[in-house]
Amino acid sequence: MTRAVLGQPVAPAATGPVLTLAQCYELATVQAPLRRQQALNDTQAANNTARLATQLRLPQLAINGQASYQSEVTKIPLEAPGINIPTLSKDQYRLTLDASQTLFDGGATRRQQELETLSSQVSNQQVEVSLHRLREQVNGLYFGALLSEETTRLRQGLRADLQQRRKALLARRANGVATGQDVARLDAEVLNLNQQLRELATTRAGLLRQLGELLGQPLPSDTRLTTPAELPPAAPRPELALYTQQKALLAGQQKLSDARLAPRLSAFGQVGYGRPTLDFLRNDFHGYGLAGLRLNWNLSNYYTRRQDRETIRLGQEAVAVQQAVFEQNQRVALAGQQTAVERYQTLLGTDAALIALREKIQATAAVQLDNGIIGFSDYFTEANNLSLARLNEQLHRLQLLQAQADEQTTRGTMPSASPTR
Repeated sequence: MTRAVLGQPVAPAATGPVLTLAQCYELATVQAPLRRQQALNDTQAANNTARLATQLRLPQLAINGQASYQSEVTKIPLEAPGINIPTLSKDQYRLTLDASQTLFDGGATRRQQELETLSSQVSNQQVEVSLHRLREQVNGLYFGALLSEETTRLRQGLRADLQQRRKALLARRANGVATGQDVARLDAEVLNLNQQLRELATTRAGLLRQLGELLGQPLPSDTRLTTPAELPPAAPRPELALYTQQKALLAGQQKLSDARLAPRLSAFGQVGYGRPTLDFLRNDFHGYGLAGLRLNWNLSNYYTRRQDRETIRLGQEAVAVQQAVFEQNQRVALAGQQTAVERYQTLLGTDAALIALREKIQATAAVQLDNGIIGFSDYFTEANNLSLARLNEQLHRLQLLQAQADEQTTRGTMPSASPTR
């Protein structure tokens, strides 16, 4: 029994690395695999923009070949002495190099490039929305580990007190004042506390492992988490910027749709070799070439102009609805979190008075135990009540901090909040 009592779990060493809540926020967002997605979005947008610029700046080239056989060919029904009009061959061949250079496209290419940039910004902002949710996970794990540490510290204090009482009980039993049953009860309570401390150590280690996964690095068991005296400021809610960028993307789609209504002017050229060529009276293989300007105005785009505008308008309304839903959910969440903050502030207001009363009761019980007026069970009840009162105060303090952190995360940018002491 004595060896079991002395086989006690210990608190994390005070020499480990120190980690703050602000550092956890930063590491969680920097090390998140989603950061890689933003780099991919930027690279893809740059690649598409460069491709569009190349298509506008450089001529478009194409090699075309054709071989055919036809059942009849054009003949000139003219026969005169001394005049030989060649007859075209029924098998014909053509190999050409075609070039086309856009001179004016109504700004469609430029609008398409802008749209690629806007689309990349929307994708990146969606990543920011996902990264912002990491703060909530960090809050839960960080304050959960802090609570485990505080609980461990207070339960260790109670265990140390019981161990001191055990020495006194052994002396009293030797003098025939105390019984072996009192010592057995004390040892049982110490073993129970040891079991609780081992469970707390396992819980804290598990929380540190999960937190380490979010931070992208393993956290040693002796990592010290600091209780923030002031909560780190939160960034603006990324959802609001996302809705703004989605509206800008829809406006860019409208500009591109309008640009496609304009006529397109391009220069073209062709060089080729074959039989027959531009001179249809020649029936031999030879080269040829032609060049010119081409005007293209696709009037069919006007047919769907109204539908395109309506589609974009509906998209803008959908974004507005999403924003309204987000703001409503945010108000609901804030109402609940503000209620939690007020509740913990109220509880902390009475915790100090409760602890003072419990300390007096425990001190009286200690004197009564030493004088043999009460047994160990009665004393342990009062000592445990005092420990629980102190634990509740620390619990309420940490719960208040976490509620304030959650409220700040939900609200976004707000002044730093100092925890109630």
